[in-house]
Amino acid sequence: MRYRVSGDALTATLSDGAVLLNLHSKRYFSLNETGTRVWGLIEQNAELDDIVRTLTAEYDVPESDARSEVMALVSELLAEGLVVGASG
Repeated sequence: MRYRVSGDALTATLSDGAVLLNLHSKRYFSLNETGTRVWGLIEQNAELDDIVRTLTAEYDVPESDARSEVMALVSELLAEGLVVGASG
């Protein structure tokens, strides 16, 4: 599965993460360093499996942990209207 950043999302990168703003709802959402890495990979149009593999390699975590954390974050981003499902 692939996701893309919503047209309603605005990003500000900080030294230790990022802040996202949904321009439609005016709600803020903060990301830690790892969440910001996931966000960057979504911006690069990476597939979910590629995001998990990247985190597994960069953070030396088990694949199952990385997948579960990525899915939890993506679910939150979907619920906040910051990302949408994409095809292709």
